[in-house]
Amino acid sequence: MRHVYECQMRRADLHGDNISNVAFVDYLQEARLDLLRHHDTSPTPNPGEGLVVVNTVVDYLAPLRLTQAPLYVAVWATEVRAASFTLGYELYTGAGDETIVHGRATTLLAPYVFASERPRRMTSAERERLSGHLGPVPVSGRAAPRGGRVWDGTVVERPVQVRFSDVDLLGHVNNLRYLDYAQIAQVDLLTGVFREARVNGSVTTVIARSEIDYVGQMSLRPEPYVVRSRVVALGDRSISFEQEIRDPESSDRVMARSRLVEVNVDEDHEPLAWHPKHRELFQQRMGGVARA
Repeated sequence: MRHVYECQMRRADLHGDNISNVAFVDYLQEARLDLLRHHDTSPTPNPGEGLVVVNTVVDYLAPLRLTQAPLYVAVWATEVRAASFTLGYELYTGAGDETIVHGRATTLLAPYVFASERPRRMTSAERERLSGHLGPVPVSGRAAPRGGRVWDGTVVERPVQVRFSDVDLLGHVNNLRYLDYAQIAQVDLLTGVFREARVNGSVTTVIARSEIDYVGQMSLRPEPYVVRSRVVALGDRSISFEQEIRDPESSDRVMARSRLVEVNVDEDHEPLAWHPKHRELFQQRMGGVARA
């Protein structure tokens, strides 16, 4: 059974004329909390506990604009395990034949005990409540490309300073901000190619898929974290990046890993082949990874 949440879009969510890909993840969070409220279930079922997001995958299917409001987010459970569960989402506007699906997503969540820094097993009542109406996995099974353990080729690395507004009620950096951080180095890598190419005209790219694995809890502090990005696959009209957020204050511990697939598009938002100079520079930055 799908729970449908009417989600408010804000002007601050815009990237240009369209809602940003990071705002999509914020909408998933709002729909998830509304689902828990609807079933009279707290996101922190016991003192010292919380629901931790382990992984988020989003397929971006169509641009979303403020003028298309209201936005609806359907959410349902797709899998329930002993100590975790997965929710599926569909973000859409309109109704009937006028419906436009803007994105589909999944989040893997786990009840987490902060004192012991470990997930806990779900109770039978929690599993039964989630397992009553399981639905299909909405995202594509084609995962974003990954690179090897050795970060060869061109690697762009940037510091990331946590802002006070990035922290949630539990004192941790909110999960959607991780994706925001990951794109700091990725955007620098992408735009660096366009600046070096010096090709006349404009370039428009859109994110087709994002995946992120949350490995460690980040917090508000004076010392910055570090994000790095690299190119891991190149297609005729697309490019795939991989990112890591690391903590230099803790032996360079990995805090998150993300993958992004970006597509070059024309003025009608149709996929467009890369300019030969752009393709050449992307290939130079790939290092030892294979061409997609």
